[in-house]
Amino acid sequence: MRATMLRSRWLYLSLLAVVVILYGRVFLYGPPTQLLEDARQMLEETQAAKPVVELDVDLKRLQEAIQTNRQAGLWLALWGVMGLGFPVAGIGANLHAVWTGRIRRLVRYRSRLPHLWSMEELGRLILLLVLMFCLMPFVNTGLIALGWLDLTDNNLWSLIGMFLLHGLLLLVVWGFASGKGLSLASVFGLSRRKGLLALRQGAVGYVAVFPWVFGLLWLIGMVCQRFGIQPPVEPIHERLFVETDPRVVWLTVVMACVVGPIAEEIFFRGVLYGSLRKHTTRGLAMLMSAGLFSMAHTNAVGFAPILLLGCFLAYLYERSGSLLSSVTAHILHNTFLVGLGLTLKAVLWSG
Repeated sequence: MRATMLRSRWLYLSLLAVVVILYGRVFLYGPPTQLLEDARQMLEETQAAKPVVELDVDLKRLQEAIQTNRQAGLWLALWGVMGLGFPVAGIGANLHAVWTGRIRRLVRYRSRLPHLWSMEELGRLILLLVLMFCLMPFVNTGLIALGWLDLTDNNLWSLIGMFLLHGLLLLVVWGFASGKGLSLASVFGLSRRKGLLALRQGAVGYVAVFPWVFGLLWLIGMVCQRFGIQPPVEPIHERLFVETDPRVVWLTVVMACVVGPIAEEIFFRGVLYGSLRKHTTRGLAMLMSAGLFSMAHTNAVGFAPILLLGCFLAYLYERSGSLLSSVTAHILHNTFLVGLGLTLKAVLWSG
């Protein structure tokens, strides 16, 4: 996507005009009734054909399932060992940093951010993503009307829409970078020289922050249980743990463990944090970008742990000067959660 096009006001005015016309048409005349009726009927038939799956994590049921399927039980035990090993290693790393005085070097460091984005570029990127998001329902309806794709499955279509939006994000960021005569590698510090060091910093740093993130999540869970608060179900819970369509499950795994972390780090740390860092202090930029990151990901119950994780990812990027460090930590975090969830699902299903 050419940088001159991205900086042209006519691109945004044209997309805005299309959005206004389409939504105005729906508001005045209503959606195409026959098309919606056909889609609704197809959706009901699709949902009725799916087996109803409930992932009720009951301790007694879990023990019975492990006794029935030893192999799945061994996988669950492996994830359990990792779940215990990460906190122990993380606490050990934190204590070692305090004991040796290395904690001062971790707090006092020189910024190595490779590039700072302008607020104008951030605003154009957000506006373009919002406009394209508004057009997604009409793309879905058009594809159904033409009969090109059967996208009446809401989970499947939402995943396809997420892939399209993430791809658009990467394309727009690349367009802005190329307009400055820069490559994505130079903009986000993805050089080969920094690569191995950034990978190590991301992996070691994630282990160090693991007990704090999950300890805070456990504490909030205990408070919710004490006061009878039931957290709302996350969309990824339905797609990954309850959904029976293998296409939805595997697309969710790829999105959560690969595409999502890369695209989100480019936006939240690379562009958003980079633009905030240009106009404010390091701590405030971390807090603001992490707050928006948490709001985009979770409900009120999980806000604080994701906020902490977002601040840590921004810290990694600032200190290492390479987005690869925060991408590594983000992928490790999501892969641990997804792997544990899929293993738990396999154990319960086998029982």
